[in-house]
Amino acid sequence: MTMNAVDRYAAVYDAALQAQRFADHSRPGDHWADWADLFRFDPTQPLPGNLGELAGYLRPDDRMVDVGGGAGRVSLAVAGRVKEVLLVEPSPAMRSRFIATRDELGIANAQAVAGRWPDTDAAGDTLFVADVTYFVRDIVPFVAKLRAAASRRVLITLWHPAPGDFDAELRRIALGETLPPWPGLAELAPVLWAMGLLPEIRPMAAPPWWAPRIDGSLPPAEAAEQAIDLAMGRLERDDARTRQAIADNFDRLFTRNEPGELRPRWLWRPREMLLTWTTGQEGNGEGYD
Repeated sequence: MTMNAVDRYAAVYDAALQAQRFADHSRPGDHWADWADLFRFDPTQPLPGNLGELAGYLRPDDRMVDVGGGAGRVSLAVAGRVKEVLLVEPSPAMRSRFIATRDELGIANAQAVAGRWPDTDAAGDTLFVADVTYFVRDIVPFVAKLRAAASRRVLITLWHPAPGDFDAELRRIALGETLPPWPGLAELAPVLWAMGLLPEIRPMAAPPWWAPRIDGSLPPAEAAEQAIDLAMGRLERDDARTRQAIADNFDRLFTRNEPGELRPRWLWRPREMLLTWTTGQEGNGEGYD
């Protein structure tokens, strides 16, 4: 029997959760407390990476709602380009970092509310979601609330492959493991289509800012050892057998760019994807602009 898009999304989520690929974020507790400091960025700097592209969809009179926006990496960075930003975030630790940054910099048009989407009354002109949908099993009510709460536009970004799958190729080559994937673009897009939505779907321009490189000034042997150390760290392993497997497959796992730096092949394949559609008077929520 062929699975429909919604059931397939839930099945992929369930398999990943059962394999302990991520925590069950629907359960009580602050699952992001230990990560909050890593998500506090300086919003006074020029918009990095793909944020400039995202900002192009905003208008000066927008009220932007950042759903599950963590410590405000996006919403605080674009606050100067809109009328108001509202962070909807269930994690007390993340909200605390958002408020600390906002107050430290005197950003007067940014507010934060405690809440888990879709169980909130927040609404605005533009609804923005980044890296949240992977952790949502009941995806239809989540998306339906985004569509209903946005008077002008919905913007969703996620990585392809999903963050939990960044090291899938490394694990397959070095350990012979194939883990259940996170629910990502391949699962989300068919759900949107099944809901009658035809969003613009496109890769964003900037490559991953976090992909590490190996110092090109190192002697080849030292550079290779540093590269193997990087792979071992990604796998959280420290055994001779895994190290030898990485060494034996070195050219499959690493490539050398023009300045002579080594870089991991598997970490340079992800792309940040944008899914967006207009709502309300600007669009029927069911097509391209």
